[in-house]
Amino acid sequence: MNANINAKNMVSPYLLFFLVHAAQTGVSVLSFQTHIIKGAGHDAWIPVLVFGLLMPIIFFMMLYILKGASSGDILSFHKDIFGKYIGSLLNIVLAIYFSLVSLTAIHTYIDILQIWVFDGIASWEFSLLFTIIIFYIISGGFRIVTAIAFWGVVIPSFLLLSLVYLLNFTEPSYLFPMFELVWKDFFTSAKEAAPLYFGMETALVFLPFVKNKKKASKWGYFALLYTTLLYTIITVITFMFFTQEKLEKLSWPTLMMIKIIRLPFLERFEFIFIFTWLLVVIPVACIYLWSAIRSIKLTFPQIKPTFVLGSLLVVFFYINSFLIDIKFSFLIGNVVNYSGLVVLFGYIPFLFIIAVIKNQFKKKDKNKEKGV
Repeated sequence: MNANINAKNMVSPYLLFFLVHAAQTGVSVLSFQTHIIKGAGHDAWIPVLVFGLLMPIIFFMMLYILKGASSGDILSFHKDIFGKYIGSLLNIVLAIYFSLVSLTAIHTYIDILQIWVFDGIASWEFSLLFTIIIFYIISGGFRIVTAIAFWGVVIPSFLLLSLVYLLNFTEPSYLFPMFELVWKDFFTSAKEAAPLYFGMETALVFLPFVKNKKKASKWGYFALLYTTLLYTIITVITFMFFTQEKLEKLSWPTLMMIKIIRLPFLERFEFIFIFTWLLVVIPVACIYLWSAIRSIKLTFPQIKPTFVLGSLLVVFFYINSFLIDIKFSFLIGNVVNYSGLVVLFGYIPFLFIIAVIKNQFKKKDKNKEKGV
């Protein structure tokens, strides 16, 4: 249902592809290979693939949950099932989670900029710049956020051509012998691969802004399959590029691969790659933060969204400017990773079961009325 949403604020069904994929692609693409290989070794591409193939199932659960919500989003579903007060509390918890993911995306990107490009520029300068950009985008409304997500998928897609160039330096023998992993190693790598697929849960909030849900749902599935294929290809190429011993010692393996690319007119191609990656990071931060603000707005209608946006960005600015210790980065990263796992593989299935039970009771009530 979209009863409370003006049609002019809604977006076309096919744009769900760009929203879902943009929300799933972030800075983790630049470093995930180092983490996943510690479990299953050179077979770690298998957990990445399997994990990705599970995502359509979770997406199906999400769509089923939203069908039973009075306003077509998880915020109304919370209140429908748990009542006003507990439902509002759950909405706030969800808003905190969304805010943390948005914060982590910007925090990590600033770290990359300082390590690889501008080690002499203070964190607060980057933080101020990104704060202004995010405020401008989100204050423009959901359609502007969607437009940024669109370009954040289209423009960086040209960087994928660099993967073709890297094939010249790969060694397929690094992948063999295959299928030697045990279940313990599989789950270790799968847990590390999970953050790659975070982002689709934001659809629980923004889906009412997408026209024609039935038509749009296929674009959501296409986005998940595309993300899975992309991550699997990147993983396989990385494993053919580095030995396992070398890869375990690298912090940013994707950037290390890109670093070898030399063009006649450009010596440091990785700089272009990092700057372009801003178009990937900004949509992630904006989609998550918009979802957080939407959650707070519908929970506390008396609070203006602009005030919430400004307040959160002030907090973001302070944290990104002054809480730059590596221990804090690890802490917030771990909190986000475990929270995302709980949301995707714990909370969403839990709400799905509740939605199924709710529908069963509805059917029984309808049958009784017909019998009468």
